Amino acid sequence: MTTCDYCKRPAIYHDTRVSNGITKTVSLCEDHAKEAGIDIGPDGISISLTPEMMGFTFTPSISTCPDCGMALADYKEKALLGCPECYVTFKEQLIPVIANLQEKHTQHVGRSPRRASADIDRHIAIRRLLSDLERAVTQEAYEEAADIRDTLRDLHQKDDDSAL
Repeated sequence: MTTCDYCKRPAIYHDTRVSNGITKTVSLCEDHAKEAGIDIGPDGISISLTPEMMGFTFTPSISTCPDCGMALADYKEKALLGCPECYVTFKEQLIPVIANLQEKHTQHVGRSPRRASADIDRHIAIRRLLSDLERAVTQEAYEEAADIRDTLRDLHQKDDDSAL
């Protein structure tokens, strides 16, 4: 049984707080708990403690978009956002979701024009191959990574040959 931090009597009140990764526990007997202003109920349960009394503060998070009124719960249900402002409002929650769906890309890079030149097409192919190479190495698919590396080498060598 835990004893009071101030005397050796059995502790009936325990307060554990974690601050900056450091855990601090205070154990008090009935007399010391009353002296500290803690109201211990008849069943030995403190009925007057609130998070604010224990040093916790709650900051309400934004739960709805100010423009369209969409809630984050609605997005999770429908997988569709209501308006462009939703991206700003729910940014912190959306970044991991978008990164997961778009191969870690969180910035829109656009599309190339239909009549893109050969240089743009080659550049896009190289970017895609580099992304595929990173994925293959991460997944430890080394044979696939070697094939992608060889394809990249061929594309770069064609570029060097055309520059001559």
